[in-house]
Amino acid sequence: MEDYIIEMLHITKEFPGIVANDDITLRLKKGEIHALLGENGAGKSTLIKILCGVYHADEGSIAVDGGTVHIMNPSDAQKAGIQVMHQEISILPNMTVAENIMMYRLPSKMGGVWTDEKKMNKETDALLERLGLKHLMAKQRMGELSLADQQMTNLARIMSTEPKVILLDEPTAALTMNEAKKLFEAIERFKNMGVSVIYISHYIDEVLGICDRITVLRDGKYITTLDAGNVSNEEVVTYMVGKKLEVGNRKAEEHGGEVLRLDGVSTAKIIKYVDLSLRNKEVLGLYGLNGAGKTETLRAIAGYDKLLTGTIEMFGADISHSASTDRMDKGMVYAPEDRRRQGLVMQMSVRQNASLGNEKKYAKASFINEKKEKADADSYVEKMRVKTPSLQTQVSVLSGGNQQKVILARSLAREAKIFLMDEPTVGIDVGARAEIYELISEIVKGDAAVLIASSDMNEILEVCDRIAIIAAGRIVAVMDREDAEEEKMLLYAMGDEKNE
Repeated sequence: MEDYIIEMLHITKEFPGIVANDDITLRLKKGEIHALLGENGAGKSTLIKILCGVYHADEGSIAVDGGTVHIMNPSDAQKAGIQVMHQEISILPNMTVAENIMMYRLPSKMGGVWTDEKKMNKETDALLERLGLKHLMAKQRMGELSLADQQMTNLARIMSTEPKVILLDEPTAALTMNEAKKLFEAIERFKNMGVSVIYISHYIDEVLGICDRITVLRDGKYITTLDAGNVSNEEVVTYMVGKKLEVGNRKAEEHGGEVLRLDGVSTAKIIKYVDLSLRNKEVLGLYGLNGAGKTETLRAIAGYDKLLTGTIEMFGADISHSASTDRMDKGMVYAPEDRRRQGLVMQMSVRQNASLGNEKKYAKASFINEKKEKADADSYVEKMRVKTPSLQTQVSVLSGGNQQKVILARSLAREAKIFLMDEPTVGIDVGARAEIYELISEIVKGDAAVLIASSDMNEILEVCDRIAIIAAGRIVAVMDREDAEEEKMLLYAMGDEKNE
């Protein structure tokens, strides 16, 4: 018999019209890092919420340390030694590291009237040292820390409760490679201390690098459990999507004339004297590490950030100081990285989001031609292969990949010619990612151009024709995909401009 800390046996959970978990079994060994993988909608989130007490299963049982437990709420999960760190961490920025770590059990003095700060800081520093986080200090303000160190502090708070199991949901989504490396080192230390980890991520390379075993779900069902050390990236993907994905660089189209030009563009934020050129039927990649200025460059092009220096031309006309709405009218669209907050109205339907911002196109006198609006939205939602129960479905319930497709459908309905895409597949599973890449190919075939900003090197190499590398707000290299080498790209992105 294996020594399991968690056994979720034959878990079934139904919602109206859908079986989210269908007879799933997950076993977690003591002191292992176990990945839970699957496409959006595979049932990962539901299964984890059952383990955390947010939902309770319709059928099945849960055992912790060999004993059956009834987890009916998050408090029950915590009492059983199960802690979760969500993708969006919550902190109190004006309080110290010590106060954030010990917020639920502050040591007191004077009969419980005052917090014993000396004891609190001493215990916190001892905990941080034990966890290998000596670079953090108890008296530091949380708001002054980097995102990675805020995440480390959150993990320290969790570890202070002496958990048996930690659930990590997309922990590296907002981290740089160096920050992610530090996180992996911390997770390895937790493992060596006997803590078990369930690790959820869309990044298969990092899963294979840090995890011991992998459980794959698909369409709400258990598919298999794999030894991470004896399986390839391609095999994992095949289990996830149920078929072998065709992976390879997209075939470039014959490029047309220049549609967008930046000369010496600077803004009040990070970008400095940026030069870029985008041609018709081209996919241009803007590659850089987090914080390099990718998003700020796209915002300047889209008209959301004012220029301090330089000019921007679109189809040969100077748009340097025109409003973002004017640029949209001329055929430019911007798909932001945070699609849920900036790209979509989550309370509106799929159809409403697909036609949002196209009111001028459907206006007739003082009225909207609803028949034409509906026909357009339906047509482009179908063309983008948006998977949705109906066009009246609220867009918030769709997967990340399908939300991104709704943004692309809206862009096509606007008859856009220049697409600006910021991290277009962040938080999207591998199957949906392949579909997004295919749709980008179709977009440029349809007489348009695409500028992609991404920190995912594989994505840039797979889908882009040319690559501009940005570091500290400056373009440090531009190269054709055929000349791009991963090591060279990374050196440039890290600011090594001597790499010739």
